[in-house]
Amino acid sequence: MAAGHKKSISRYFDIPDVSLFTEGNTFTGSENTFNFRIKPDDGSIKARVWYGMKCFELSESEEVCTAPADAEGLASLGEELDAQYEKYLSLVAEGKVAGRRTYTAKKTEN
Repeated sequence: MAAGHKKSISRYFDIPDVSLFTEGNTFTGSENTFNFRIKPDDGSIKARVWYGMKCFELSESEEVCTAPADAEGLASLGEELDAQYEKYLSLVAEGKVAGRRTYTAKKTEN
């Protein structure tokens, strides 16, 4: 690894350093219809995963992962997010989850 470069905690997603979460911030990300939100929660870091096109507040979480709010905890959370993303890819391949975002234009009456 080159000097000045840090190791990513996820093979699929650019997850910020743990300091973002220890300072009280939330981070969200997505890939097609796989969505996640990482948020500090009472001394820990909690990640929620959901599928689909709806926002977090209107969706049901598929999985919840909780880890200590430190570098090791964030690394384990990154591994769990990778596992959840691989599960999602399997479900897409089996046709059980829509894997692409599709938009339907609303019809308007003139």
